[in-house]
Formats: sequence, structure tokens, C-alpha cells
Amino acid sequence: MKYFKVLSIFLFSAVLFSCEKDTLSGTEEEQIESYIQSKGLVVTEKTATGLRYIRTKENAAGTMLVKGKTVSLNYTGKLLTGKKFDSGSFSFVLGGGRVIKGFDEGIAKMRVGESASIIFPSSLGYGSQGTSGIPGNSPLLFEIEILSVN
Repeated sequence: MKYFKVLSIFLFSAVLFSCEKDTLSGTEEEQIESYIQSKGLVVTEKTATGLRYIRTKENAAGTMLVKGKTVSLNYTGKLLTGKKFDSGSFSFVLGGGRVIKGFDEGIAKMRVGESASIIFPSSLGYGSQGTSGIPGNSPLLFEIEILSVN
């Protein structure tokens, strides 16, 4: 019976520690920098709030986005672990406070026809509480394509 308990504990431990990690170690700043470095990304701009803007398709002739205007876009939201938590098409009023701060801040740097990735700390996302499918204190990555502005 003693061997059964030891074997059970050993097997439970093996299963527990063999599970794939869904979290990253280090501070959010370290996680973001590590992600950027590991993917070989070139940051176009880093803001004082910690948002990283990475332009992937430029359109210098595209209409600039202005607060108060309705922006239509395609997006994919991911954790830095690569886990996708959302994607789709979406329209919202830029600067209207209807989206998380990092999304508003990153979109404001774009033009119609451009694509970019924005990475930002949880202070611009869902904070320490998180939300469904997004753990607290998670930096977020959004891949965005701007379709139109009205």
C-alpha cells in the first residue's frame, strides 16, 4: 500500500509538470521584449505607456484616423504565448472609450489601408483582473488591418 501511494504521487507530479505552460515568466516588460526579440520584430514606435507599434503594411496615401470618427477594421487578438482569444471585423468610434486603452492608442497611429501589430502591457488592456480567456496581468498582441474611416 505504501508503494501505491508513492507511485500515485509520482504519477500525479509527472502529469502536473508535463502540462504545457500557458503563462510566461518575468515582468510584463521582459515578456514583451522577449517576444519581440524571439519573433525578430522591428518596433516602429514605443510610447511612454509601454505600447509597441509594429507597422507591417504602410499606406502613406491612406486617410489618417481621427478621434471621433468611426473606424472599421479586421483584427486578431492573442496572448504572447500565441493563444488566440478573439478575431473578427469591428467598427468603433476612435477615442470614444468603447475599447481597451491599448487598442485605442495603437489604432490612432494608423491610416486606412495599413496593417500593424500592437503589443501593450495589461495596464492598457484588462489589468490585473483579466477577463474571459485572458489571465490578469497579461500583455496583449493585436494584429490589425484598417479597412475604412467615416
